[in-house]
Amino acid sequence: MNKTLSDLLKSLDIQGDKNVEITGIQLDSRKVKDGNLFVAVSGYESDGHTFIQSAIDNGAVAIIGEKNLKERLSVPYFQVHDSREALSVLANFFYDMPHTKHKMIGITGTNGKTTTSYMLHHILKHNGKTAARLGTVEYVINGDMRESNLTTPDTVLLQEMLHESEDEYVVMEVSSHGLDQYRVHGPMFDYALFTNLSHEHLDYHKDLENYYGTKKRLFQCLKNEGKGIVGTYGSWGERLYEELAEEFIPSISFGQSKEVESIFLKSFQTLPNVTVVIDDNGDEYVIKMKIQGEHNVYNAIGSYICAREIGLSPTDVVEALETFEGVPGRFETVKLLNGSKAFIDYAHTPDGLQYALKTAKECTDRYLYHIFGFRAKRDGSKRETMVEISQSHSDYVFLTLDDLNGTEKEDMVAELRELSKPYPNIVVIDDRTEAIAHVLSLLKKGDGLIITGKGPENYREEYRYQTRNDRETILKCMEGNAR
Repeated sequence: MNKTLSDLLKSLDIQGDKNVEITGIQLDSRKVKDGNLFVAVSGYESDGHTFIQSAIDNGAVAIIGEKNLKERLSVPYFQVHDSREALSVLANFFYDMPHTKHKMIGITGTNGKTTTSYMLHHILKHNGKTAARLGTVEYVINGDMRESNLTTPDTVLLQEMLHESEDEYVVMEVSSHGLDQYRVHGPMFDYALFTNLSHEHLDYHKDLENYYGTKKRLFQCLKNEGKGIVGTYGSWGERLYEELAEEFIPSISFGQSKEVESIFLKSFQTLPNVTVVIDDNGDEYVIKMKIQGEHNVYNAIGSYICAREIGLSPTDVVEALETFEGVPGRFETVKLLNGSKAFIDYAHTPDGLQYALKTAKECTDRYLYHIFGFRAKRDGSKRETMVEISQSHSDYVFLTLDDLNGTEKEDMVAELRELSKPYPNIVVIDDRTEAIAHVLSLLKKGDGLIITGKGPENYREEYRYQTRNDRETILKCMEGNAR
């Protein structure tokens, strides 16, 4: 797939040489090939402008950047106001605006993005639809699974995958980073779904107001006939719904059984599993789900409403939700032969942790043990709050290591010890696998162990047990005594 430089630059209202053929677009100079257009992006850890000559050496025939360069280049250079925004426009144009051939569903929010995306993908597949899924755990295109390196792929990869996809629907998680960095941009979504908002990524967004404003951008990316679906079970969702109404953006709310919509949550219960009662245009439907947790009530109602908007019948959606098995690493349960249970969850925000611990406590007859750690070089302002949540919902807490991200191990362990000081029920065991092995040796019939933070992710640090993830560590430690 090639475009002339002139045709590409027209999308930015810039004049270019008609005789220069562009074979691809790159923002990483190491990936540049002959005939590529290189877009220099001012990043947060490195500046693409410093790699312009490297891109030219690798075959770039034109450069776009946002800085006024002093040196002359051997290829044309075009200066723009914002390289990231320009990259998004160019990639979209290069791949022939691929969002137009799909029904696009974008899901944003602090918690629930992944589960909601899996639910919607399952509902569509269950009803004979072809659907791509892009998100934290993996990318699925044309039925093939691919490794996910970012919740929302970089602009070029996203447009390339949308172009490659022959799926009728695309369900994707849209992160605040993806919105802020123009990985999604312009009118590309048929449905924009907001789950909730709580303390997260404040190392990047600085404060909740900025974080909220970034999330809201998804609703500016709706197609002309697009519609918002907003979880109003939290104050931020209520605010968003009101603001969208003021801005004349069509939206549907779902939340605490408010009879303001044609489809609303009538009632629910969470034990032994989630049961949701929905009023759909005056008819009542009961959904008995296989997954656990109050948070999944809202994930289910949001998914139900979106599926109904797409055009599926109530019974088609109910049948699909009742067969939904859950998401790898999202309150994944391992039953142990001594009558205890282990739960693996990705929770890494205060709200997400509270939901996970509450659900684990409901599923545990005796003591609840909690193992978790914090990723270094991430938002440290939430750590004290999360430790307080953990010790108040758990009988015993074990702080351990997560990804160090280049931080010295001793520094992270020292912080964990400092966080544990006020609480007699908190112990620090720095080796994550040893912490799991130790707690498993303590469990008795009726006890529960919840391990949070990494979910299905593989370890990036070296531990005593040569295992790849929390689930594998549990199984190895039990030496066949788990099922």
